[in-house]
Amino acid sequence: MMEKFNTVLSYLKEFPDYYKYVTKKTYTMNEKIIFEQEKAKHIFFVVEGYAAVELEDNLRKTNYISIFVLPNNVLGIDAFSSFPKKKHSITVMSEQMVLYKIEADFLLNILAIKPDVNDFLLTSIADVFARHYALLGMIAKTPKERIYMALENLAAEMGTEDEERNEIVLPNFINQSVLARYCRTTQPNISNLLTELVDEEFLINKKSPYRIDKDSLDI
Repeated sequence: MMEKFNTVLSYLKEFPDYYKYVTKKTYTMNEKIIFEQEKAKHIFFVVEGYAAVELEDNLRKTNYISIFVLPNNVLGIDAFSSFPKKKHSITVMSEQMVLYKIEADFLLNILAIKPDVNDFLLTSIADVFARHYALLGMIAKTPKERIYMALENLAAEMGTEDEERNEIVLPNFINQSVLARYCRTTQPNISNLLTELVDEEFLINKKSPYRIDKDSLDI
C-alpha cells in the first residue's frame, strides 16, 4: 500500500497546486484529529502511528472503539458518502502519528486524468469494509470470544514478533481500558478474562505490554 501511495503522491506533485491541496501533518498521543468538517472534504493517508475511532454512546455515557487506524490506512472515505454519520472522534494512541491530508476533489480530479492509479482508492475502500465486517462479527460473540478475537486482530495488525521467546508483543497503549472499549465490555470483566487467558497460556502476562504465545495464534 505504501508503494501505491508513493506512486500517487509522486504523480500529484507534478501539478502546481500540490502544496495548496496536500499537507503533511504530525500529531502526538491523545490528540483528537480529523474533525467532521475536514472529513467531509478530505482524504487522509496514515504514514506512521496508530489511532482509534471511538463511537460515542450517550446512553451508557462511554465511548467504544469501533476500529483502529493503522499505518497505510486511508481515512475520509465517507467524504464520498451521503449516509448519516454517527457521532465519533479519532484519537491518537501512539506517541506520534504522521499523515497526509489531501483535498478529495483535487485527488479525484487528478486521478481521473491518470486512472491506472485508481486501484489505490479501491483497495483502501475494500480494506475499510473488510475490517468493519470483521468487527461486526466480533460484536456478536460472547465477551470471552470477543477478547480472543480482539487480541488475535491486534497481534496481526500491530504486534511485534519476539522470535527468541516465540511471542507476539502488543504496543504499550493497548491496556485494559482500551480492550474494554474495543470489546464493548467493562474493565473489571476484561481483567477477569485476561486472568483466564493467562491460565490457558494463550496470554503470557496480564499487564501491558501484553505478550501472546505465537503458537496460539492463527496468523
